Amino acid sequence: MNADKIRTAIKKFDRFLVSAHINPEGDSIGSQIAAASLLRRLGKEVVIVNESAVPHLLRFMKGTEDILKEMPANFKFQAAIVLDCPDLTRLGKISECIGKDTTVINIDHHISNEKFGKYNWVDTKSSSVGEMVFELFKAFRLKIKYDEAVAMYVAIMTDTGSFKYVNTSSSTHKIAADLIDSGVEPYDMYGKIYETSSLQDTSLLGEALQTLRVSDDGKIAWLWVTKEMLKKTKASLEGTEGIINFARSIEGVEIAIFFRETGTEGRVKVSFRSKGRVDVNKLASFFKGGGHTTASGCTVFGKMSEVEKKVLKQAQVMVK
Repeated sequence: MNADKIRTAIKKFDRFLVSAHINPEGDSIGSQIAAASLLRRLGKEVVIVNESAVPHLLRFMKGTEDILKEMPANFKFQAAIVLDCPDLTRLGKISECIGKDTTVINIDHHISNEKFGKYNWVDTKSSSVGEMVFELFKAFRLKIKYDEAVAMYVAIMTDTGSFKYVNTSSSTHKIAADLIDSGVEPYDMYGKIYETSSLQDTSLLGEALQTLRVSDDGKIAWLWVTKEMLKKTKASLEGTEGIINFARSIEGVEIAIFFRETGTEGRVKVSFRSKGRVDVNKLASFFKGGGHTTASGCTVFGKMSEVEKKVLKQAQVMVK
């Protein structure tokens, strides 16, 4: 499956639902905005509906104001375009809007994607779904407008860690250059995403760094955030984004792990990062999660101390 075949599929329908995974980040939000804009330029009717709210950090993008949290009662879609989502359950309650007979167009780059759609375009070599939506614009031969370029640039920049992760390719840079030619200013985008931390979120980072631990062999580093730490600092959940990278950046570390207590008692969200030698998608899959080879996650039930012990035990197996 490629962009041309997705183009053919899109031409068959007039009304679309566009959605992506719960707890969205730059790639899922940017890709949805750009894809919805493309569809509207083709004369299609579109609604974007997500279970989770748009992170405050991303609300500068034009189009985020159109993202809904509930399906409009009077809108009957013919096809659902699901972006950046390895399986339908990751849509949360929005998955309930998609019936067994619904035509699903699945566009994703996760290695753990379950190919749940009628049309499955899964490109694990793409740095982001933002790259894939860019290819879709080219397949339709549409000139990219400024707001679309911003959305795709943010999608790509955030999923590549500002073009420094292992998933960054020459193609990634060529696409970014094309988007810059469409009016995107890289320093402005970087500032909006990476240099707008609140005092509360910075305080949370300080608290989290005090929990930093490294295994005896130096190959695993981990840290955590509890509900009490969030309450003490008055930080947002968005403030936890990127904390794991401080563990990952330590010399010799092959697996970085970040534990965060969720709002639900007895549930801990676990994030994994690697520098490439260890496939952390396999580690996440062991706990019924998934993602990419160098970035993945899962949710584990239990007390923080129990989850930490269980996850670290399996991580040690991975680095041997």
